[in-house]
Amino acid sequence: MVRGTNGITNGGTGPQDIYHPGNEEGAENSTPAQLLALSVIWHIPAFRSATGFTKALLGGWEYADITSFQSGFPLDPGLATSTPGLATRPNRVSGVSISGPKTVGEWFNPNAFVAPPTGFFGNAAPGSIIGPGSVDFDMAFYKDFRIKERHTFEFRGELFNIFNHTNFNGVSTAFGAGNFGQVTSAADPRIVEFALRYQF
Repeated sequence: MVRGTNGITNGGTGPQDIYHPGNEEGAENSTPAQLLALSVIWHIPAFRSATGFTKALLGGWEYADITSFQSGFPLDPGLATSTPGLATRPNRVSGVSISGPKTVGEWFNPNAFVAPPTGFFGNAAPGSIIGPGSVDFDMAFYKDFRIKERHTFEFRGELFNIFNHTNFNGVSTAFGAGNFGQVTSAADPRIVEFALRYQF
C-alpha cells in the first residue's frame, strides 16, 4: 500500500511540504508487508473411551494454538536536530542502503540519512525504514469438568509466546537522537496464565 499524503488520509499530522504532496509517497505504516496466521483447535482423543475417574481427569482435554509470523511495519524517519526548521524528515543518502545488521545496537544503517540543509525539507520517504518483525506461538489447554447438568467448571492453561522468542517492537528513527537506529523496546516475554471458570 502507498500513502500519498503522509497522514491526510490516515489520521497523521499532514504532509511535510503542503506544496509538494507527491513527495510524501511511501509505504503505509499501519500494515506489514507479510503476515501469516495459523489457528488450530484439537480435541485430544486420548482417554476418550476411558471410564470413571480416569476419564473425568484425563479425558476431554482440548488444545488450541494461534501462531503468527509477521514482517516489520514501515517506519518514518524523523528529525531530532536542533534546527530542523519546517522539515520533519532527514535527507536520504544516495547509493547507501538503509538495511542494517538488524541488531539491538543498529537495526538499520544510520549512515543512510543526513540532516537536510537549513531551510530545506528532507527527502527521505515516509515508511522507508522497516521495523522488526515478530514470531509468536500462543497455546492453550482447557477442559470442562461437569458437576451437574447445568454446572460446569472450565479449567484453562494459557501460554503466550510459549517459546519466549524475543520480538523487538520499538526502534529509534529520529535522526539526531543519541539512540538513532537502535532498538528501544521489545514485546512481552513468555506469559503463563491459569484460570478456573464456573458456569451455571
